[in-house]
Amino acid sequence: MKIDMSPAAIRQRLDQVRALRQLCLSLARSSAGRDVILKYPANSKVQRTSLALGR
Repeated sequence: MKIDMSPAAIRQRLDQVRALRQLCLSLARSSAGRDVILKYPANSKVQRTSLALGR
């Protein structure tokens, strides 16, 4: 399988990654996300997300 490395394809992948990151961070800001942060503060992924949110 060959990966398309054209500038348009790379731009599309970068845009998708940016959109997914924003979605994940907005979910982490929700009340359910805050509950997870309070319930599992020692979890490395929770800590990384909290750091990305500026907490």
